[in-house]
Amino acid sequence: MKKIPLLLLLLTTFVWGSKILSYNVYDRHERVDVMLTFDTPYEGVLRQNQQGQTITIKLEEASIDSPLNKTINSTYLQNITIAPSGDQIIITAKVSNNVLLQASKTSDSYGLRLRFSPPATAPALNETDNEATGALPTKDESEFERSYYVVIGILIVGIIILFWLKQGIAKKATALHSEPKAPWLFNSLPKKGPSPTLPIADLDSSGIQIRFQKTLDPSHSVAMLDFGTMSYLVLLGNNTILLDKFQDNIPITQNEFEALLQTKHRELDGYFQLAPAQDEVFDAYKEKASLI
Repeated sequence: MKKIPLLLLLLTTFVWGSKILSYNVYDRHERVDVMLTFDTPYEGVLRQNQQGQTITIKLEEASIDSPLNKTINSTYLQNITIAPSGDQIIITAKVSNNVLLQASKTSDSYGLRLRFSPPATAPALNETDNEATGALPTKDESEFERSYYVVIGILIVGIIILFWLKQGIAKKATALHSEPKAPWLFNSLPKKGPSPTLPIADLDSSGIQIRFQKTLDPSHSVAMLDFGTMSYLVLLGNNTILLDKFQDNIPITQNEFEALLQTKHRELDGYFQLAPAQDEVFDAYKEKASLI
């Protein structure tokens, strides 16, 4: 049942062709344009005949709901009527002497322009001109295809650039994470950040050699560490504290190391007495290390 109205609509379109929905008149100094707008692309045949000051235009396979009559009173056009006649439309225009009619369709065939102008300014027949006619310009299908391919190409290039940037950032991040980090005590190395602790297991991997080491209690020990041309006496535990720094007179034997610890006895005792405030002691020793 739903197919019957659609069939009737198609049959009506086939019989009557395109229907005029509206018309506009544009009075210019050198011409007068009459713009007709159809509900479907107009593909019918246009015939015109001029006798004196009357021009008759017949639009085959076209229709209109009711006749139209418009008085223009222009230099080139005085009056125009549009009336249905069977399966065609007859347009009658009253014009001045030596006025020619040029008809042209818009690119999408939804509009038909009738231009009344003197012979000297009359454009070529079938020219497509949307200037000041109220018709919307349309793009050719090939132009739409070119625009589509341009957009797709830009998107692909953008994706490639983003992927390349992501790969470069990932490589830089991997290189930064893979660099060996020395503790804050040995910040003379480039790009080495501070570290609050100095695990003994990581010393060799940082280029640091243990010269001597002595355990003070289950949580603390004193060590003599060699790094480059310098030797450092540090207290290892919850925090790494620099006790002294040597470039000359470096202990060579265990006895010399023990004798050095005796000279640092009071300093070590002071640290253990201030054990509840280890963080403050750590900050003080870290500041001392940076000054050295």
